Amino acid sequence: MSKFLIINADDFGYNEQQNNAIIELLQENLITSTSVLTVAPNASDAVDFSRKSNISVGVHLTINSDDENKKWQSLSKANSFKNGLPHNQRDLIFNTKRQDVKKELEGQYRFITDNGGAVDHADNHCATLYGINGRRFFIDAFDFCREHCLPFRFPKTSGFLERQLGRNIPEIVKKYQQMIVGAGEKRGVKMLDDLVSNPWNMSRIGDYNTLEKYYLDAVDNCIDGVTEMFLHPALPIDDKQGEWQKRVFEYQILKSGCLLERAKKKGVTVVSWKIFGLEK
Repeated sequence: MSKFLIINADDFGYNEQQNNAIIELLQENLITSTSVLTVAPNASDAVDFSRKSNISVGVHLTINSDDENKKWQSLSKANSFKNGLPHNQRDLIFNTKRQDVKKELEGQYRFITDNGGAVDHADNHCATLYGINGRRFFIDAFDFCREHCLPFRFPKTSGFLERQLGRNIPEIVKKYQQMIVGAGEKRGVKMLDDLVSNPWNMSRIGDYNTLEKYYLDAVDNCIDGVTEMFLHPALPIDDKQGEWQKRVFEYQILKSGCLLERAKKKGVTVVSWKIFGLEK
């Protein structure tokens, strides 16, 4: 069986620095995919670029805010989100109705398509639709993807969870994951075989070389089937150091072309989400 790798840049639309980095990487063919965070401040610019460049993008489905003091606003105006998308996970878990989640997912999709953009997949900000919060929002995500004939970012194998947690996961967790996969397959939604991203903070990463090695090792260890590697590349912000530096490192890694070179060396075919061949 062949090995395929999608290289995706998340959070297109997050801010100007994120947008400029992703646009540069797209123009130089150093990434094969990106997904628009439609509730973010610069999302309109991201969609406008995708429309003018005639490229398809993912919809980065988002039902939470990163910042308590600057909450992202709902695009659907659903009642659960009338005060903005929740930052507090407790609010998301206990005060969010699934019918409002469905409305919000649709609103974010329409934000792209109503502005002339094309969508080729769906993924998720902060794993809020993956079932780890105890809510069955993954059913709503799969129903949304079925309706719009979109593949969804969810891995069919357990390697992603083990890498994110840094340990072997219990059998009950593996069974729960397979239950979620089954829910997607029942609805005919295409999913990834594996998923890769770096879960570490800057105190563990330390330097550029450590992060680069992580991603190069991930290319070396691609499994058979389709793997997506997602990063959050961005240009520097003078007054925003700390964890933002990880995004800058990821931009530099992608800009160097080292992942494409390693994939070629290891016989891994770099592709876009079009590999799933879904037709509208």
